Amino acid sequence: MPDILIVDDDQDVAEMLVEMITRMGHRPESSSTLKDARQKLLSRDFDVVFLDIRLPDGSGVDILPLIKEMRSVPEVIIITGHGDEDSAELAMKS
Repeated sequence: MPDILIVDDDQDVAEMLVEMITRMGHRPESSSTLKDARQKLLSRDFDVVFLDIRLPDGSGVDILPLIKEMRSVPEVIIITGHGDEDSAELAMKS
């Protein structure tokens, strides 16, 4: 059963993803800030990370180097409610 981290400051989106992922039989956790996400990533392994680009304390792209260094090397799915081409391009390159 995969462990999934959802990093999104939009509470409605995070709750919807938690509910959907739980119904699929997986174990989701959510964070609404980079600081909280960083703590969770350092405390345990995740198989998948849903990562928002715009967060209250920075860009989700900033946490990608930490995710790449993780022992479990989780898959990252970038999510965003904003059509920012520069952020999308930066995320793809990272």
